[in-house]
Amino acid sequence: MTELQGAINAVKNGILSFCKFASSNDAGTTGAHQAGLYIPRNSIKLLFNTPGIKGQQLEKWVNITWWGAETKSCRFIYYGRKTRNEYRITNLGRSFQEEDLIVIVKNEDTGYSGFCLTSPDDKQYFLQTFGLARRDTNNLIPYRSPDHSPSKVEIRPAPNDILENNNYLVTDTVADRQEKEQIPVSYESKAISFRPKAHILILLGEELIKSPVMAIYELIKNAYDADAKSVDVSFVNIENLEEAAIVIKDNGTGITEEVLENVWFEPGSDFRKPINEEGIRVVKRSPIFERVPMGEKGIGRFAVHKLGNRIRMYSRPSLVYTNEDGKFIKKILLDYELIVDIDWRRFSQSKYLEDVDITWYKNKDQSSFKFKEDSGTYIEIGDLKEGWTRGMARQLKRNTISMLSPKNDYSKFRIDLNFHNSWLDRFPETEQILQSAPFKLIVLIDELYKITFEYQFLLKNNAQIGSRVINDQTTDLLDKGKYERNIKEELKPFFETYFRNKGYEERSIKEAVEKQLTPPVSYGSLMLEIYSFDLDSQSLRDTTDSAKLVKELLKDHSGIKVFKGDLRVYDYGDPGNDWLGLDLKRIQNKEWFSNNQNIGYIYLDSETSGTLIEKTNREGFIENESFDHFKVMLDYILTQFSVERQSDRRKWLLFNKTGPLESFESRISALKALIFKLELQQVQKDELMQETGRVEEKYEQDRNNLLIPAGVGMTASFAMHEIEKLVPRMKESIWEMPVDIKKMRGQIDELDDYVEGILSVLKKGGNNEVLLSEAINQAVKNYSTRLNDHEIRVTINTDSNADKIIADKRVLITIIMNLIDNSLYWLDTVHRQEKGIYISTSREVNNTSVLIVDNGPGFKDKTEDIVLPFFSRKKDGIGIGMYLIDTVMIQFGKLNIIHDRESLRERGVPEMYNGAAVELVFNKKI
Repeated sequence: MTELQGAINAVKNGILSFCKFASSNDAGTTGAHQAGLYIPRNSIKLLFNTPGIKGQQLEKWVNITWWGAETKSCRFIYYGRKTRNEYRITNLGRSFQEEDLIVIVKNEDTGYSGFCLTSPDDKQYFLQTFGLARRDTNNLIPYRSPDHSPSKVEIRPAPNDILENNNYLVTDTVADRQEKEQIPVSYESKAISFRPKAHILILLGEELIKSPVMAIYELIKNAYDADAKSVDVSFVNIENLEEAAIVIKDNGTGITEEVLENVWFEPGSDFRKPINEEGIRVVKRSPIFERVPMGEKGIGRFAVHKLGNRIRMYSRPSLVYTNEDGKFIKKILLDYELIVDIDWRRFSQSKYLEDVDITWYKNKDQSSFKFKEDSGTYIEIGDLKEGWTRGMARQLKRNTISMLSPKNDYSKFRIDLNFHNSWLDRFPETEQILQSAPFKLIVLIDELYKITFEYQFLLKNNAQIGSRVINDQTTDLLDKGKYERNIKEELKPFFETYFRNKGYEERSIKEAVEKQLTPPVSYGSLMLEIYSFDLDSQSLRDTTDSAKLVKELLKDHSGIKVFKGDLRVYDYGDPGNDWLGLDLKRIQNKEWFSNNQNIGYIYLDSETSGTLIEKTNREGFIENESFDHFKVMLDYILTQFSVERQSDRRKWLLFNKTGPLESFESRISALKALIFKLELQQVQKDELMQETGRVEEKYEQDRNNLLIPAGVGMTASFAMHEIEKLVPRMKESIWEMPVDIKKMRGQIDELDDYVEGILSVLKKGGNNEVLLSEAINQAVKNYSTRLNDHEIRVTINTDSNADKIIADKRVLITIIMNLIDNSLYWLDTVHRQEKGIYISTSREVNNTSVLIVDNGPGFKDKTEDIVLPFFSRKKDGIGIGMYLIDTVMIQFGKLNIIHDRESLRERGVPEMYNGAAVELVFNKKI
């Protein structure tokens, strides 16, 4: 019996069978570190009864008897730890060559047979025996013996003779046979193939390429992929449409005869980024500069039709030699040049694509070459479709500037644009203007969520205001903590909002967030660089000597652009494309910045960001899971930037005001002093003072009225959520026989607690004697459900000598609830074995204090910023809570934010509570 016969018999009599063609990785020819035979996820049942769990490793030892060899003890293993997520068979006891057909058959739980077919004839016969095509391999073989299956799968008999051309592909696949079985035999069978009209190529150019600028960009990308160091885009006789032409010339590796016939004339070719046997797009770097190809869909060359009706292309190819490691050794010029002529008007709707011949030539007369000393490609486009103007030329110049990443090495890739007239004279340079931006940000986040956050506030023309820098040299303790850290936990509220907006149920959001945040980030690391301006006249005077130039630059280049490697991903950052919603954020919170105030660049690694896939029409990325993750990450970064920017902008505005920006209370005091000094009759002074008092009283009333609804809203939303779940339980209790009185009383008490929580902030208020212990317990009780859900322990330590204060009880409960709510939010952004909130009261001389401390991340900002209106680091935070608490506490005493953790220890706060610390000080006499 031959190995082929043995393999066929084993499959027919085995429990499960699997086959695959050995890849270069399986054969060990790639030099990769992964050992063993790769098994795809569709064949897990061959190895294990249940799939492996991410984060864990699963293994099993079995015996594989190889044909003509001894039995080997082999290991089935699932690698699920760290970044790996794959199945393999290791310790095989034998090796393979690329394209060997490997067959593994399961005979019993730990007993397997193995075969390796090397002859093309054997491979072909084996596939035909089981009705398989090559594309059906790398999978379980759909055959069950009578002993192991309730119904026998019909096997198509093997042909009498073997095909001599060694073509392993079989026309009748498993999928084909399964489909035929569903169709009655009486039906007449017919087959047809797609016959595209020639016009489809025109549609590719017209419909998928939205503008002439994008058409030129596609041709520039082709040059980049061909390892060109420079691309010259020249407009010849551009002011005379009848004679005008566009010439794009590069010094890349050119197009060989084989590539022209087998790739260039095949729309949709995967030549640049082929797909491997697992269906994953393989990154095939260019041989000289090791660039990741920007063109991946095989349609960019049809962009020329957007520009003109006629094209002539000259290309002199070269062969590039690399060593075993893929490193460039040398480039050899070939002795021919190719010429291609295309008239797009021949591709009409009336003809089929296969009926339109394209003429091309192979020229070996080196004296007539376009490229005599180097390789390259020269494309001349004639019969232009539209005339060009000075405005279009300058727009193209602006776009070509933005095509290349600011990080691009111009010695390795350069774009030269020439209209051969004065249209581009006095074109402004951007670098100097960017450096005058008052707010600058550079952020790097790696695939494990480690952030490096560098920020600078500096006014070029107003050094008196001072500057602020966050980097590795920062000495300020608060700012130093912002420079470098892991932000995985901080991102949770942002992803919770994302899933909530997608309609996820609350109970499933936590699991979805954990899955989404499991490292590594699917698209690798990202870098964001922002230059941000304020556009009022005073601010521009402080930052630049050319206000008009700054406004023009922002008009043309504002927005956040995205770059993969050296080249840009369109159309992010184009005029009017506020893809990150900055203008909407500005409407919702006036302290945010608008899209037109910023010039930003996002840099992605072109090799690791493959899950961010460009749309065919070049209008951004496909909106998949990776893209959503990408946008949430950017939302987080921009929120942090907005907070830093707001802090410095406030100081800047204060400095430029003619008088200091005072609080309402200080303004009222100043007004009263002014009235006192005025030379008026006492009666008139009294009237003015009474009116001033009424204004002050109305202000305090309005301020409290702003805070109370917040407390009502928070309390009511929690209570109603729980009541909604309680009512069905109460209905069940009513109909139970016999009635469980104890159970019903418990449910009524629970309902009473929820109602009392709402009433605690609805009852008529006023400054009266209040028991702190009651207010604290009520505030905590109002939050008991959420605290339990988040597994947060609240410790209350009250001093009986510090239990009575003068305050509005509703306001006090609301203030404490607001602070608990803040702790809940921020405790969700950290990983702690035990999460907690500590609340204590104390009395010193005439002051009574309430201290609220958690073990979250703590405050990142100075007190004067934290209590600013609209200042918030929360996802979609309004930034009004701490501001209202601060202003309300003025009438009772004051609000303290404690940054010094040593002082907390001195006040008896346990060691574990080292996060945000807020003190409410009441000084009204009882």
